[in-house]
Amino acid sequence: MYNLLMSGLDTAFDQSPWELEKGRFGEYTDEDILLQFDKLDETAIDTLLSLPALFWYERANQKGARVGWLEEIKPAGRNLQIKFAFDPFVPEIPFPMVIELAPNLDIGMGKREFEGHRTHWAVKNVDLIGLLHDRRIIDRTQISPQAPYSRPKRSPRDAIQVRPQFFEVPDQPIDRKLVAVMMPFSPPFHGVYGAIHNAAQNVGLHAQKADDIWNHSVLIQDIFGLIYRSHIVVCDFTGKNPNVFYEAGIAHMLGRHVVPITQSHEDVPFDLRHHRYIPYLNNGEGLAGLTAQLAPRLATLAGS
Repeated sequence: MYNLLMSGLDTAFDQSPWELEKGRFGEYTDEDILLQFDKLDETAIDTLLSLPALFWYERANQKGARVGWLEEIKPAGRNLQIKFAFDPFVPEIPFPMVIELAPNLDIGMGKREFEGHRTHWAVKNVDLIGLLHDRRIIDRTQISPQAPYSRPKRSPRDAIQVRPQFFEVPDQPIDRKLVAVMMPFSPPFHGVYGAIHNAAQNVGLHAQKADDIWNHSVLIQDIFGLIYRSHIVVCDFTGKNPNVFYEAGIAHMLGRHVVPITQSHEDVPFDLRHHRYIPYLNNGEGLAGLTAQLAPRLATLAGS
């Protein structure tokens, strides 16, 4: 698909932005396509901004067309204000050439014969860049790297379906303010948990560790439930505790944000060292530093 922006004013696209009456958006657009965009909601606007655009003039002007993209679409009273940019790597397409291409561009065909004589904005179900490339008018490998249509599209992938056989999936929904804490259950870590709790509280979140709850007779089920319900999981790798590594694996598989912390660099396994971790010392000054380093990280992840 591509955006066709047409104006009767021969200086309309001399500079950005361009304004158009709202009622003229979607004219000369197939009904099934218009249904995707007529509300101009956030999803529709994002899609329109990702499409190439052809900027042309009513035929009486006998001016050539430019290829580019839209940068912003916003209401301006009864109008739409469209910020745009021309592709500097694509030269102007001469008027006679655009006239020749018009049928292939779905411009002015059949009941739309007057399309070339009216200011409007249409969305066409045509691969503009592909067509121009096939006609050797442009080289699609030489278009602007800033253009949204130059970015490779990712192939859609099926979502991973997680169906635990050992664990029971909790009925409770995910709590975006919950920080799950995975650490050894021993007194030397009480102060560490306090530092994590303070960091979470400082940014409007709340922390919880598995030994604070008892919903099942099997502790690992409570741990799984806590990880499942959380948005962020802090894992203390100090001492290379195998349970914490196992819990970090569960968190990664469930797609939770994992924040590793440790008292020793050597306690972070080689396969996990590519993840940023927070080192700390288990004393008053060190725990205060852990709170200070952890709080902004939690705040950032909470907004993602």
